[in-house]
Amino acid sequence: MASTTKTSRASVPRKRMPQPRADSEQTRERILDSAEKLFAWHGYHGTSIRDIATDADFQFALVGYHFGSKLDLMDRVLGRRSEVLNAERLAFLEQARVHSKGFPIPVRILMEGYVGAIMARPSRNETGWRNYTQLVGSAVASAEWTELTDRHFNAVAREYLGELQRTLPNVPSEALYQAFSFAVGAMITACARPKRIETLSQGKFKSRDLATMYETLCVFLEGGFKAVASRGPKPD
Repeated sequence: MASTTKTSRASVPRKRMPQPRADSEQTRERILDSAEKLFAWHGYHGTSIRDIATDADFQFALVGYHFGSKLDLMDRVLGRRSEVLNAERLAFLEQARVHSKGFPIPVRILMEGYVGAIMARPSRNETGWRNYTQLVGSAVASAEWTELTDRHFNAVAREYLGELQRTLPNVPSEALYQAFSFAVGAMITACARPKRIETLSQGKFKSRDLATMYETLCVFLEGGFKAVASRGPKPD
């Protein structure tokens, strides 16, 4: 006869993980983290609000309560970390202006400021920033997100472009804007770690070595701007 003192497994209460308040900042951050990850991994159109709610372990309605539509959520995901990047890039630029004492700022310094702000965090294996740079890379490459990326990044980018024009006054504006666009593309590709370096080198070199990539990228971009500056005028 089975013992009547043995506790049934079904009678043992389940231990629930503590949940943040529905209206708390912690809740909003968890939703943003999940949206950022899923948008980066599966794309905006491959991710539903329900997917985000499930990943964040919240009720479906809570996402809309805090952020409205999925488009509004995408806007906030891009804006959350761009605010950090923009502040750091502007602070770096102001410091460079002080040190230059009114003289043009060297191209290398300008590239270190613009590129370094975003490459520093993925190099420290910060998962959120790796997801973010992957998401930004796809957003910048898509005409669908031009309005959002313009809103979050262009004002500070124009500050750097203004300094580049002072440093390279003989470069036509069109060529300078093209070169800057190439620089942004190279930066985003490096941060997103597409593993192209691994496949090209057959595993000999790693794209996760962002410290080395940062140094090489700054040298590469400096050389590119200087090469554009060294070109003579177009023939008639």
